Amino acid sequence: MKRLLVAFMLVSAPTLAQEDSEQHVPSPFPETAPPHQVLLHPHREQRDKYLWGTFGPPGVMDAVLGASIGQWQNTPKAWGQGNEAYVKRFATEYTEAAINSTTRYVAARLRDEDPSYRPCGCSGFHRRAWHAIVSPVAAYRFDDGRMQFSAARIAGTATSTVISANTWKPGPPDPRTELAHVGLDLLSAAGVDLLREFVFHHRH
Repeated sequence: MKRLLVAFMLVSAPTLAQEDSEQHVPSPFPETAPPHQVLLHPHREQRDKYLWGTFGPPGVMDAVLGASIGQWQNTPKAWGQGNEAYVKRFATEYTEAAINSTTRYVAARLRDEDPSYRPCGCSGFHRRAWHAIVSPVAAYRFDDGRMQFSAARIAGTATSTVISANTWKPGPPDPRTELAHVGLDLLSAAGVDLLREFVFHHRH
């Protein structure tokens, strides 16, 4: 009887150990993971970055730069100049930025990448400036953190431009004008990232 009990314990030990180890495997889904794992999950951090970048100071700065460029170039011309025209351009740019950011983060979630801005870990003015300039078309992989071209960012910019051109902007959509507007959106985003890199990011 004792030999049978010992044999049973030897056979069942690996199974019990496996079950115990399976109980401690962290869940890949934040909805079912314990609270401390949810806080460390990259998609939770991505959501916070989305809210901050869309409705916080970065989103406002992006809209201010875009509206200022539009006011300077007088586009759309139907809005003219003056304070009322600037308010229309600011509201348009802010709404476009919100659509852009929402589309970008949804697409990035599907691609498992982080499209938010990250300060450059490099040194030197030219390297840091180049990092900020290319950031509007780049994202970071979650598996190794490497920077790569982001189709999600391009999709966000294109989607916001198309929706804006076909809804509240005056006149029929002009492909050349909207293509130029995409370039201006990327330019204003690069300007915001330059401010993030050199003004708001304090190097230690």
